[in-house]
Amino acid sequence: MPQPTMEKLRKIVYLILCVITVLMMLFSVLSVFRNTSSNYLKMLDFPRIQFFLGSLVTLVLFVIMTQKWRWYDYALVVGLLGGLVVNGTYLIHYTPLFPDRVPEAAADHAPEDRVSLLLTNVLMKNRTAQPLIDLIREKDPDFLIALEVDSWWDEQLRGIEQQYPYTQENTNEVAYGMALYSKYPFKNVEVNRLNNKKVPSYRATVQLPNGRDIVLNTVHPVPPKSFEDFPDNKGQKEVALRKVGQDVASSSLPNIVAGDLNDVVWGYTDLLTGTTDLLFDVRVGRGFYNSFDANSWFMRWPIDHVFVTRQFALSRLERLSKIGSDHFPIYVELVLEDK
Repeated sequence: MPQPTMEKLRKIVYLILCVITVLMMLFSVLSVFRNTSSNYLKMLDFPRIQFFLGSLVTLVLFVIMTQKWRWYDYALVVGLLGGLVVNGTYLIHYTPLFPDRVPEAAADHAPEDRVSLLLTNVLMKNRTAQPLIDLIREKDPDFLIALEVDSWWDEQLRGIEQQYPYTQENTNEVAYGMALYSKYPFKNVEVNRLNNKKVPSYRATVQLPNGRDIVLNTVHPVPPKSFEDFPDNKGQKEVALRKVGQDVASSSLPNIVAGDLNDVVWGYTDLLTGTTDLLFDVRVGRGFYNSFDANSWFMRWPIDHVFVTRQFALSRLERLSKIGSDHFPIYVELVLEDK
């Protein structure tokens, strides 16, 4: 390729990198304002992994492609480094560089103190139930939380009710049906509408085989966007998790909060739930376990969460295989300790 053509191509690539750099800088700065009523700003909180990787790749290419360094070139590099710092501050919570918030369970724990949970958003329009049924039989969890359950899914899951004699079902056709299946008896179940009359949540007190009671909170708040055909909280703040946090704070029992939160937490559980050192994210210090979008290899982030109070330790945490949904199921084994 002739030299003038190569130089022209380099300049084009350089200009493209400048535009990408400015966008990365802008998005990273605006993403700091994640706790606002603006849905657009809130959405910038989601792709932090992508912003981090994009800033890193752009920085390397920018250094390679820049021949004559001017003041604005240095400024753009500083901006990219700033973006890496901003997003890295959030993402570090899910790396080994950050300490676990939920401790590892002792290897010699008593089997009757262990409790397992399978959390799955089935995707209402998904009409392939067998992969999930097979997964339930394979993992055999003590609790199954199924989200987006409509009447069709309710019928498909009837076959597992012999395995789970204690059930709570609240189906609907607007993608916010919820079903809770338990091997252990419910002492009490509250069906709440935390921030939207079409969006149920559960607060179930369950007695374990060791005789101890725990509280299982299952939630599915709406995402930070407006919908024409599905529930949303247009014009008001999403406060479902803060209401759950208030319930947990008033409880003397060990609590689990699990669900598709339609939100990334990035380690800031206290801000999301309005609590202080009360609920802890099982992912922190262990990995991202990105659960959505299962249909995209790149645009994925963790929005299916399990939080626990300090009475629990973690025995196992897994992101399971695809089941035809846009969410990967999350499997957790917890150990109830004497605290």
